[in-house]
Amino acid sequence: MLFKIKTFLYDAIKHIVDDNGTVQYRLLHNIDVSLYVYWLIRGLMFSLIFIDPERFPLYRYDYISLYIWNHQKILNKFFVLIVILFIFTGFLGIRTFFFNNVDELSFRLLYDCIVYNTDQYYKSRDTDENIAMKLSQRFEDYQQRFARNHRLLSKIIPPFLVNRLFRIRVCIDSWLQMDRVDKDLFENQNKMRLFPNAPLKGRNYILLFVLIMDFCNYCLHIFIMLTILISGVIVIYFQISQFDIVQNSFVLKLCLMIEVILFTHNTFVMLQCAMLLSGTMLASFNAYYNQLAYMNQNFKKIIKNSKTNQRQINMLKELRFINNEHNTLSYYIIYSDKSTWSQALYYYALVSLPINVLFMCELIFEDMPAQTQFVFILISLIHAISGLLPFMTTAHVSSAFHKIKDYIPAMQLQLNRSTHLRMKLKYDDLYERLMSGKKIAFTFGYLGNLTYRGLFEAFLGYIAAFFMIMGFYLREHST
Repeated sequence: MLFKIKTFLYDAIKHIVDDNGTVQYRLLHNIDVSLYVYWLIRGLMFSLIFIDPERFPLYRYDYISLYIWNHQKILNKFFVLIVILFIFTGFLGIRTFFFNNVDELSFRLLYDCIVYNTDQYYKSRDTDENIAMKLSQRFEDYQQRFARNHRLLSKIIPPFLVNRLFRIRVCIDSWLQMDRVDKDLFENQNKMRLFPNAPLKGRNYILLFVLIMDFCNYCLHIFIMLTILISGVIVIYFQISQFDIVQNSFVLKLCLMIEVILFTHNTFVMLQCAMLLSGTMLASFNAYYNQLAYMNQNFKKIIKNSKTNQRQINMLKELRFINNEHNTLSYYIIYSDKSTWSQALYYYALVSLPINVLFMCELIFEDMPAQTQFVFILISLIHAISGLLPFMTTAHVSSAFHKIKDYIPAMQLQLNRSTHLRMKLKYDDLYERLMSGKKIAFTFGYLGNLTYRGLFEAFLGYIAAFFMIMGFYLREHST
């Protein structure tokens, strides 16, 4: 479990890459694995109650087994299966982020986007006097523009309200327009390592995403802590502590307190792995998509104006640059997917789909109290959002990679066959790869490509799994 929650995404990636291999790093995450092994053993023990309660009457000796047995209408064998699947999800998250080779391209890309770009921003920060001057100038421009374009409104609306709204807009626009940094220093000297040609707007969006994501992660940590304390620790702890087997044994009371702490720890480890999955996939999406959008926009501009000789020379330079950048970004996607993400996303899909389906079936078929329904819905939403949002964005990146193929035929007609033959062949090869070659996209391992079509096929698989598991539920309730 990582304890720096105020800037969680930044500190987590920095910890994974910079501290990997140290004694403290290995000790910390070996403890995480050991605690998950313990909970896996506990989860398998709970399942024995539903297999043969007479042969394995654990509820006579174990307080958690007794609690599950007393609430077996809700905490049935399907719920125990959900717990076991969540434990495997925690193993997968720990393995993917904390026990992987950080020298692989995938982690160097994440470090470049999340850590190095943020560090370069603070290195390029302008002086306080210049920042104040820029903000003041922006505020005056907004005031003058409003007074000139909206004379009637400027007389009706009270000045203090107008000024307050302008200050809010100045604060937002100063971040979007990067008034707080020396743009020339940030763009030309303090570049990213693996994305040296990333546009200023794209780097700004990555930075803003990291800052906003860290704030959201901090709020989510606090919210989950309060939820666990109220619903998990206080309610369930005091219910279990009233059992006779607990009240009559000091050792079991101590074990109960320890297991509550371990449950809180393991919950936060799983939550942090979900945050890392969402944060890293969305950060890489910002890096890829903004650069691809910038390249596609330039490609369309080149098609429109290429008539004079000077423009022909500039056009060839731009075309060569776009082709090289497209090939580089394609290599980043394909190699990092093959080395790290393909297998991880494959196992994540195999485990996550049954979890979500089982949660839906529990909510539909089981008669739960309102508080339990709230907890189930909350867990389902966090699980669905942390998985679906990154997958949708990566599918959008794949679409952006293949967008350029719509403009290549028009460009080929403008290139001279005799003088631009080499460039024509390069783009002909690129067009062939985009039309008929392997998709430039992340993959679900053997399940397929992470594109919009791949997500639609996964949704059909989700529907099939839902009706199959619902059949098990109906047979269980009919007997």
